[in-house]
Amino acid sequence: MRHTSRRLFMPSMVTLVVLLGMILAACGGTTTTPTAPAGGEATQPPVATQPTGAEATPTTEAVAETPAGTAEGKILRIHQPVYPDVIDPQKSSFSNEIAVLSMNYEGLTKLNAELETVPGAAENWEYNEDATVLTFTLRPDLKYSDGSPLTAQNYEYALLRTAHPETAGEYQSIIFDIAGAEELASTSVTDTEGLQQAIENFGVEAVDERTLVIRLNSPAPYFHTVMSLWVTYPVKQEVVEAAGENWWQDAANHIGNGPFQMTSIQPNQLISFEANENYYEGRPVLDGLEYVYIEDSSVALEAYRAGQIDIMQPDPSQLPAIRGDAELNEQLLSYPSASTFNLSFNLTKEPFTDKKVREAFSYAFDRETYCSEIRNGDCLPTLSWIPDGIPGAIETDQYAYDPDAARQALAESSYGGPEGLPPIKFTYPSSDPANRPRAEWIAQSLGEVLGIQIELEPVESTTLVQLRKSPETYPQMLISGWIQDYPDPQNWLSVYWTCDATFAQRFAYCNEQFDELVRQGDTSLDPEERIRFYEEAGQLLVDDVPGPFLYNLANVYLVKPYVTGYETTASDSEWPGQWASLLTVDVNR
Repeated sequence: MRHTSRRLFMPSMVTLVVLLGMILAACGGTTTTPTAPAGGEATQPPVATQPTGAEATPTTEAVAETPAGTAEGKILRIHQPVYPDVIDPQKSSFSNEIAVLSMNYEGLTKLNAELETVPGAAENWEYNEDATVLTFTLRPDLKYSDGSPLTAQNYEYALLRTAHPETAGEYQSIIFDIAGAEELASTSVTDTEGLQQAIENFGVEAVDERTLVIRLNSPAPYFHTVMSLWVTYPVKQEVVEAAGENWWQDAANHIGNGPFQMTSIQPNQLISFEANENYYEGRPVLDGLEYVYIEDSSVALEAYRAGQIDIMQPDPSQLPAIRGDAELNEQLLSYPSASTFNLSFNLTKEPFTDKKVREAFSYAFDRETYCSEIRNGDCLPTLSWIPDGIPGAIETDQYAYDPDAARQALAESSYGGPEGLPPIKFTYPSSDPANRPRAEWIAQSLGEVLGIQIELEPVESTTLVQLRKSPETYPQMLISGWIQDYPDPQNWLSVYWTCDATFAQRFAYCNEQFDELVRQGDTSLDPEERIRFYEEAGQLLVDDVPGPFLYNLANVYLVKPYVTGYETTASDSEWPGQWASLLTVDVNR
């Protein structure tokens, strides 16, 4: 018998979408207790994709006013460079959006400081023998922040909303392991009968208030970790349906189940949270938390110096001055991040339809100089996608910096050399002036090696985020990247690069041989076998040069000495301890 939420989710209802995720653990057979990540610890995360920019920069005067907010007591004030484009669990995909949602909501599972998958709203989970059926048992007496009951039906609704074609979430494909999910997503909203049948066939059922059963298309021993991702967060059905598509713009509608609850939204300036008194693990140490949005890094640094924010994300250009300041250097925190950034091409636009041109641009990029001198040491060069230390990582020197090889590859392309290339534009987020010198260096250094002119195309940051969501508007060339959701190669390869993955579709990458390799890795219950498939797929990705892999970024923050009680992880992307320390982080000004 299907729960009534399925009957209510009809094609006439206006809804939203879904995106990215957190951290994963693989296991085989039956699992009744939390398991560690399949490949052990990673070196860092978000990403899903790292945000590339934000909306209008607050003025200095606004910065002086907003950090104090309206909350009283122990309030942690965190600098954010990029204001969210959308704050909807079933729509969001950029790390700055997810940083908001993870304060307010929680999945059935979550990650701890060791990046192990541990119980969240569920007290346990169990796979059947071949890992095709996953059963969660929720904790008893769970509540939303307003005191209302939180049940398995709320998670059923969240997954159904993610898969529904009216939602069309950008990270929808992350749940295509669920039986019927892909079919539901591809059903036309005008096909009333077909849509209702697809909803009935969707493989998620709340058997009772504490039991959620998920049927999978094939073995997916990592799927309990997928249930930690924001696409599964239990928004309240009655709130979403009553408020309509833009429900998330009102803080009062964010009735959640996370350690903190949203209290106010001041667009482009401030999002405030207060401690959730109904959180099942108890009240956080902090009374509240504030995200303070400042795009201009120089303005943000002054706000930090003035004590108006407690944690700041400095720009790489500021690092030499910070290291030269005795007080600030003591407050500078740097640690590894599980992230990879690449020179991203729109593969539907010339000249990057030609593999030889892509090879030329990879050979022409001096990664060592870029990391050591242009980014002042906040990254490490890489030539492959999965960072060292994460299962599935491979070693390669293919397409490393070699100006002669770059010119030779360009001469062997269908364009015959630099003279035959069409105009090339390098797009970068313009909201922070510090981005321009890096963009100028990239355009100039590539141009000098290849003998071409590259035009700079500055785009306002939030606008650039929007442009990146479709191959029709995706820029010709820009820097993009991925921060892991969970330390497993499935998250790095299957989630990002397969033909049906949201992210690969944005810039039109598709290789069916790659898809078959990761499919075998995804479904294998033998840990060693699945890693071999992923390694082969990773090498194929290097061979294809869909966008030259450039560097692994470090997490770098300024943190006031009175901020304590946080544990860093490689999956942090917006502030240190953002995943593992929500209950324990403290401020003692």
